[in-house]
Amino acid sequence: MKKYSIWSNYRFAYGPLLKKKKKIALCTLAEAVFSIFVPIVGMAVTSMIVGRLEQGTSIKQLSVTILLAFTGYGVLNMAKAYLEARGWPQYIEVRTDLFIIPPLEKDLSISMEQYEDSEVHKLREKASDCVWRNLDGLEGFFHDNSELFKNSLGLLSYALLTGMMNWKILMALAVVSAVSAAAGMWVTQYYRKIRDPLAACSMTMHYVNRVVDDVAGGKDIRIFGLGKWIIGKYDEAIKEHRRLAFKKDIREYGSNILDTVLAAVRDVVCYLYLITQLSQGMRISEFVFFLGLVGGFSGWLGMVSKNLVAVKRDSDMICDLREYLDLDVEDGGEQTCDTEDSFEIVFDHVSYRYRGAKEDTIKDVSFRLAPGEKLALVGVNGAGKSTIVKLMSGLYLPTSGTVYVNNVSTRELDRKRYFARQAAIFQEPFRTSYSIGENIALSEQYDCGQVWNVLEAAGLAEKVRGLEEQLDTCLGKDIKKNGVQLSGGELQKLLLARVLYRDAALVMLDEPTAALDALAETKIYENYHVLLQKPTVLFISHRLASTRFCDRILVLEDGEICEEGTHGELMGQQGRYYELFQVQSRYYL
Repeated sequence: MKKYSIWSNYRFAYGPLLKKKKKIALCTLAEAVFSIFVPIVGMAVTSMIVGRLEQGTSIKQLSVTILLAFTGYGVLNMAKAYLEARGWPQYIEVRTDLFIIPPLEKDLSISMEQYEDSEVHKLREKASDCVWRNLDGLEGFFHDNSELFKNSLGLLSYALLTGMMNWKILMALAVVSAVSAAAGMWVTQYYRKIRDPLAACSMTMHYVNRVVDDVAGGKDIRIFGLGKWIIGKYDEAIKEHRRLAFKKDIREYGSNILDTVLAAVRDVVCYLYLITQLSQGMRISEFVFFLGLVGGFSGWLGMVSKNLVAVKRDSDMICDLREYLDLDVEDGGEQTCDTEDSFEIVFDHVSYRYRGAKEDTIKDVSFRLAPGEKLALVGVNGAGKSTIVKLMSGLYLPTSGTVYVNNVSTRELDRKRYFARQAAIFQEPFRTSYSIGENIALSEQYDCGQVWNVLEAAGLAEKVRGLEEQLDTCLGKDIKKNGVQLSGGELQKLLLARVLYRDAALVMLDEPTAALDALAETKIYENYHVLLQKPTVLFISHRLASTRFCDRILVLEDGEICEEGTHGELMGQQGRYYELFQVQSRYYL
């Protein structure tokens, strides 16, 4: 866990602000100056009026003086109010313009192994709190530092004036405020202890929100009556979050009560001292001015101590954000494996163990996938098929052994360029609620003619031409009411069109047709077989009949290759593949 000093957090937050938002920095400075100057002017005006009364100034002259003084004071107050009103909106602008995008970019750039790690998810949750909250984190850091700067200048100004009156009073005020600040830091230390449990509660609540918002899962939730159960999970997380927050709030209430008591003691002592000075000959106008000065100094001191506590809390949240942003991005090396049509993939004694697992999921696997070859990978659930797909694609790196792509290790490969030459369809096909054209090209900019060509090849062109907006038709009704829902078979055709549009050198199909019936799946795989002649292709399917057209079949069991050959060869061996095929085929005889 990396440590970040509060000073480095200042550079992290204010560096971009001073570089790109200088106007906001100037407004913050102006607000601080007006916030200090205006109250002093107010006290001076009041003291002046009392002094004029002591001097016996006429009512007419006094009225003119009051009118001019309060006109000027009113103008200053209007300027101060305007600058203060800009405060929160401008900090929202800084947060949204400069700091929201980097965490999103990090979400998309960290490795799949990191993305699937629960500890990384917890850190991501805390990082999100830092950039999405208004009162805490980055936005709070800007606001609380603005207040700290303003209150510190005010404190310094009032301290100089109060010290002219009596330095002992100044020291007493400082000691009382130090005790108050210590109580606030105690609250902050407790908050640091509960940040991880609070993040875990937030993760649960966000997960439940995603489940409830999933249209596809809505049928199961209603049919199985899962509403009460799901709400119960959410309620448990809320109660735990509330329990932890309540303990923090109790400490804050205790700190606030202590502040109130100390402030009362502080004010009583100061006022008694001023009354004593008044009885010893102090002028009333001086008494009024110093009375306001002591009250103002006490207020500045109390606010500075609170600001220091708030800034420390915000800085801790920025540490979480920076730790997430500093996660290593595994882009691999700089070597390329460019090819015209297809890749050669070699697994050389590859093993892989998931984080926290006690044993390897893939165990000493070796095989070669020749350029342009169609390879089927079969096996029961949990055999490690999907893990091999992730290793082949470069999403995972082997725990031991090496995966070679055109004789280049995936550890040394420029994986971004490698990804650009791949196409994959997984068990849960990726689709967005944007247009059909965008879903095929996976981009806002695409070649309409080429999209129609691949739709024609995939057998979906007629369906799309019959839609009112054709390629601009949205999938689903999340964005537009006139969006369409494709059937399972139609969605598979769209995914096939996506693969064809990408013109990839490596295509991986990880049970994409699991939700289709056997006949529909066979038809889809026949289309893949006919249309994907050039690229290297890896097929994974539970239904063994769908893999008969492949050049070669690997049988995976408990993370190891137990059989290899064509469909005919494996059936002739009457081994594990033969047993699996016989079990499946009896349901169709």
